[in-house]
Amino acid sequence: IQSIVHRGVNETAVDGMWVEPLGSVTSIMYATPNFSSKQNVVRVNTVVPGAKRAPGENPSAFGIECAIDELAQELGIDPLEMRLINYAEQDPHAKKAWSTRQLREAFAAGAEAFGWAKRSREPRSMRDGHQLIGWGVAAGTYPVRRAYGEAVVKLLADGSVEVESSSIDMGQGTYTILAQTAAETLGVPVEKVSVRLGDSHFARAGVTGGSRLAGVMTGAVYKAAGQALDELIGLALSDPRSPFHGLQANTLQVKGGRIASPRGDGPEFSIAELMRALGREKIEAKGDTVPASFTPEQRYDNYTTIAMALPHTEGDYSRHSWCAHFVEVRVDEDFGTVRVSRVVSALDSGRLYNPKLAESQWKGGIIMGIGQALLEEGIVDRRHGRIVNGNLADYMLPTNADIPDIQTISVGIPDPHSSALGGKGVGELGIVGVAPAIANAVFHATGKRVRDLPITLEKLI
Repeated sequence: IQSIVHRGVNETAVDGMWVEPLGSVTSIMYATPNFSSKQNVVRVNTVVPGAKRAPGENPSAFGIECAIDELAQELGIDPLEMRLINYAEQDPHAKKAWSTRQLREAFAAGAEAFGWAKRSREPRSMRDGHQLIGWGVAAGTYPVRRAYGEAVVKLLADGSVEVESSSIDMGQGTYTILAQTAAETLGVPVEKVSVRLGDSHFARAGVTGGSRLAGVMTGAVYKAAGQALDELIGLALSDPRSPFHGLQANTLQVKGGRIASPRGDGPEFSIAELMRALGREKIEAKGDTVPASFTPEQRYDNYTTIAMALPHTEGDYSRHSWCAHFVEVRVDEDFGTVRVSRVVSALDSGRLYNPKLAESQWKGGIIMGIGQALLEEGIVDRRHGRIVNGNLADYMLPTNADIPDIQTISVGIPDPHSSALGGKGVGELGIVGVAPAIANAVFHATGKRVRDLPITLEKLI
């Protein structure tokens, strides 16, 4: 590819501003020496738009990933091969190295699991009776949005652990991953850890959004738990009341809630027994993800101003999560109805703090992408700008009956440049690229290119 030109338009209200970053994916997905992007924001007489999920990256990916598929078809090149030929080895926009980019691995793992090699290249060449079968592929990305957060970790006299932060859990599993982080760092069973969230009296935290909370808060808990562990070991070695006082050891290890010499040549006690010997009711530490170089004034400003979060291209690296979606659709030749019959997605979100929770979030995003591609449409009455179907009776959403088997594959590796524990964004990533993968599959099935969503039977018959 020698040149990419992207033009975008989004609407906003007469009395409010909303900018959808429509070129955010287009500028970084593929290597090209020439790139031009321009976007206009148009005021219209309707409500101010807002984010549903993965703003900007999602519609941007639809444009570029459908265009890549069209180009591959014109040149007679496999759509997957086209993407690999133009693979960007570094961020072509920021001119920086990727922190990690396992997109090649995502393409390979997804294609293998999906059986992409069996795909015939010509449209309308695969069928099952009266159903036309289409296979499509598309890639997606979401930036690593880093921010600041605090957490307090308390090691109590009975050997249990409390974690406190004002961050929240709205269903994505914050309680679980923060408990796991504290347990792993302190060497105690996860059942001994309780997490308290959502109270403004607790340590400060930023918003839950932009796939940022997990990386920020696991980093804060990891730091706080590490400080608490260091204090516990320091007291165990230095306090005359400690049974380890005369051990002449440089350090101790904690495992399964018990503390002992790493050489195994001394006593072993539970944390509760050691705390009683030390006469301590608790050991408390606060950790944060604020750079150590910040002044107290900077620290306060960065908690009160959300916009102060670090850019994903700050420093030497460009930080993103990546995914590749492989989709099979079945189109009824007589009626033009489209059903997604199979999805295989390979995703790079770095280290997964909890694979089961990550899989659930990925699948949720993929399901939303299916809704975007085939069902969801906001209809505006052009006479007075009101939304006609602004309710769940008339706005079409996917149900269980619309969703096929979804296979997700993690290809991520720990990314130390993105977060303290190596994780990258999970929540929004899954939806990016799903709609163009479905549109490309519909073209492969029918030979008709649909460039506006949703793809309905009226557009295919």
